[in-house]
Amino acid sequence: MSAGGIAGETTWRDITIAWASPSQPHDFTEADAAAMGQRERLRELSGSRAQAFLAGRALMRALVRRITGTHDVVISSRCARCGADHGRPRADGVLLSVSHAEGLVVVAVAPAAVGTAASLGVDVEQASAAGRVDELRTMFPDGAAPDLAGWTRIEAAVKADGRGFETEPSEVLLRLRENTDPCVWSAALPGRAATIDVTTLVGPPGYVLSVARG
Repeated sequence: MSAGGIAGETTWRDITIAWASPSQPHDFTEADAAAMGQRERLRELSGSRAQAFLAGRALMRALVRRITGTHDVVISSRCARCGADHGRPRADGVLLSVSHAEGLVVVAVAPAAVGTAASLGVDVEQASAAGRVDELRTMFPDGAAPDLAGWTRIEAAVKADGRGFETEPSEVLLRLRENTDPCVWSAALPGRAATIDVTTLVGPPGYVLSVARG
């Protein structure tokens, strides 16, 4: 097992996507979270949610160290609106995104070019989550509910967009742009001029994984 607890990984363009089970051994501790100013965030979590938080931070730190060559990594998730520690994760020199599903945490990391407004989003769902498909039908009342793969593409695009709950998933329009392997969709979001590229990748067995790059 690697230092970050990485169980598997893949790449797309300049993005590295890695995953692990929250219960796998890793080297990110409560003391590390406190050193990054995230003690209060961790204290709000318990049980499997706390495990998943620590495992996700372990993955992020391992990948950021590899990509930037910097050993001392600080990961912040301070919300720009309210100041609470529940915003998207950030670290110097990279773009970050994290997603959780039952028994899995996934992290995507890409180099951040200075002076650009690039963004990144990743989303994962358990392939056997039949109940999730039923939930989606209620969110898409016009009958155009996506399958799980389509849903992860929408969620990844919304994460890359960065406005979160301001964007209704049903208003995200996906258009197949490159019928390649993997296929690439252009995601158009309301109120955003530029589209976001998104793809579904072969990832951990038993899960559906998509990543988006803005």
